[in-house]
Amino acid sequence: MHVDLLSSGINALVVGGVGLLLAWLAKGQFETIKAAFETIDRRFEAIDRRFEAIETRIDRLEERLEARMDTFQASLDGMRSDLTQVALAVGARPRATNR
Repeated sequence: MHVDLLSSGINALVVGGVGLLLAWLAKGQFETIKAAFETIDRRFEAIDRRFEAIETRIDRLEERLEARMDTFQASLDGMRSDLTQVALAVGARPRATNR
């Protein structure tokens, strides 16, 4: 009876010690994994900031291109009007329309 109780006590101590050892080792692994995820998160945030900067640049380029196209269209309309005035001044007739 005493031998069984002593054997059970020793087994409990061994299992408890191994459990504590595994918990201590696992804690270090979890800290390493946590640090790795934090590093990955920082890298993704940096990439997000880069994409936002690129998107801002593209938006500014788009605005500049639209402004230039508007200016070009106004210039083209002005030339068309001037050419129409010249054609009317020299007596050109309007084109026949196909109806």
